[in-house]
This record gives sequence, C-alpha cells and structure tokens, in this order.
Amino acid sequence: METIVLDDNIEYVIIKEEKINGILYTLFANVNDSSDICFRKTKIDSDGEEYYIGLDSDEEFETVVQHFSENILQD
Repeated sequence: METIVLDDNIEYVIIKEEKINGILYTLFANVNDSSDICFRKTKIDSDGEEYYIGLDSDEEFETVVQHFSENILQD
C-alpha cells in the first residue's frame, strides 16, 4: 500500500478516491489508527504532481461524507 505523510505529520494510506461535482476527493486512514480518517481534495500542479488540500467548509465536508458513505457501502 502506498502511504503519504500529510500536513499534520501523520502517515496515511489512501482508502478511496471519488469525484464529486468535478472535484476529486481522497479518503485517507492513519496507518497506525484506522479509526483516524480524513478527507482532502486532490489537486494537480503544473508539473502534473498530485497534492492534497483541506476542505473549505462544513457544508463541503458533509457533502463528501455523505457521498463516500453511500459509495463505500456499494463496494
């Protein structure tokens, strides 16, 4: 499994990526505590490299949680 250290200096594994309203979101789980999860937007810089940024609002967070909840149950 590929892991990444996010801006909180914790190592995470990518669980799932989903496109919502044209934006790619990523669900991460802490490699040392699978109950510690987070969501980030996946962006691509001018060199084609992916990077991750936080969500902008509680409303966006709720939308992402709802979407992932519905889609994870389908997989």
